[in-house]
Amino acid sequence: MKLQDFVSLEDGGYISPDQAAALNRDLSAKTLSDIAPDDRQNVLDYLLKAMEVNSVEYDIREKIDALIMDLQN
Repeated sequence: MKLQDFVSLEDGGYISPDQAAALNRDLSAKTLSDIAPDDRQNVLDYLLKAMEVNSVEYDIREKIDALIMDLQN
């Protein structure tokens, strides 16, 4: 799953564990400017939950943390 797939999901859409892993990888390569302002809160909410439930692979956590910080500012 890519960022564009994620932002086009209907409210309450389901993401499988494999899709979440792919989305996390895709997001780890993104910067704030890659995410439309209208989608930023949704992406932030997703990333915070992904980190909370420990579903982000260790090798990309630093990049995800940096993106979270950018999204929160």
